[in-house]
Amino acid sequence: MNSIEELSIETETPQRSGLATAALISSLIVCCPITTIVGPILGIISLATLKGRSGKGFAWTAIVVGLISTVLWIGAAVFFGGLTIKFIEQVGEVTTKTIEAGYDGDYDAFRTGLSRSSMNVTDEEIESFISELTLRYGKFDYATMNLEEQNQTLKPAADEAPISVRLIFETTDVNAEVLMQIIMGTGIEFESKIGCFRINDAENGDLIFPKDSYCAPEVQKSIELPVESTGS
Repeated sequence: MNSIEELSIETETPQRSGLATAALISSLIVCCPITTIVGPILGIISLATLKGRSGKGFAWTAIVVGLISTVLWIGAAVFFGGLTIKFIEQVGEVTTKTIEAGYDGDYDAFRTGLSRSSMNVTDEEIESFISELTLRYGKFDYATMNLEEQNQTLKPAADEAPISVRLIFETTDVNAEVLMQIIMGTGIEFESKIGCFRINDAENGDLIFPKDSYCAPEVQKSIELPVESTGS
């Protein structure tokens, strides 16, 4: 073998592992949590199957970047999942405590569950609402967020979001829509307040509280109507 052939053999660059390259590309797609999991797995497999090919740096980079990204995704999922669970629980708790206060005749406590837009309701309005609930459905037990039905007919108000809830009574349960105001506190703390109720009752008629609130169909329609311009 002559010197030229020996030189070509010594300087020949090993072929890079396609698996290591795929691992690095997968890990670098940090916007997708699935690829950040696939990347380290491919990186580990490529390290075990290099066999003279280059790509060790790619593989290790894929493993490190993918693991860091995955940890961040898990942390974000835990954080936002916790906020979601807290919101679901808070919707049920606020609705339950508010209606229970009405049944107990504690109208001041009832008002503490209402948003600023509805806090001016009178004792007579609260009493009428609770009396109608008692007449139609009997004793109230509790309320829970209705995750199965989030196709609200209510349109969101300026600072309130429509939420479907299930009102559980002693002998029956009914669907209702609630405009819920989210009041942000310090850090990640928040508080939920009820803007208004719309209880969907096909048999007895829908029940609105307060009656002239944003939950009333006529109020929603009046807001939706376009303003007509008048000619000079």
